Amino acid sequence: MYPLGLGVVSWWWIAILATAVFLAVLVPGMPTREHRIMTALAPLAGAVFMFASYHVKHMEPAEALVMYTTVVLIAPLGMIGHRRELARRLMEAKEKGESEEKVAPIAMNVQLLVSVVVLGVAMFWITR
Repeated sequence: MYPLGLGVVSWWWIAILATAVFLAVLVPGMPTREHRIMTALAPLAGAVFMFASYHVKHMEPAEALVMYTTVVLIAPLGMIGHRRELARRLMEAKEKGESEEKVAPIAMNVQLLVSVVVLGVAMFWITR
């Protein structure tokens, strides 16, 4: 099965482009070196999960790449327009010694939720 009629090579290129978008949008907006490193490693964690899913669930290569691409694009689409506010809040939490887990603005959380729903539906539609 080839999602959207695109072959595996095409999906590899789309996955590489999605990873580049992720890194270009999220890494520069992180306030500290530690945050930038953790953010830059996220696509690697996604790739490991995709590889494991491919082998364990016996997925088609193109389906695994669609899954990876979708997951990698959720964060950039959910954070566009909120990066500066998030960076400011992360720095404030770090300076105060507070947890950095709940510093995201509510509007960003809503945008992330919409991204999850829209891209999740798109992924299921593409791979049906």
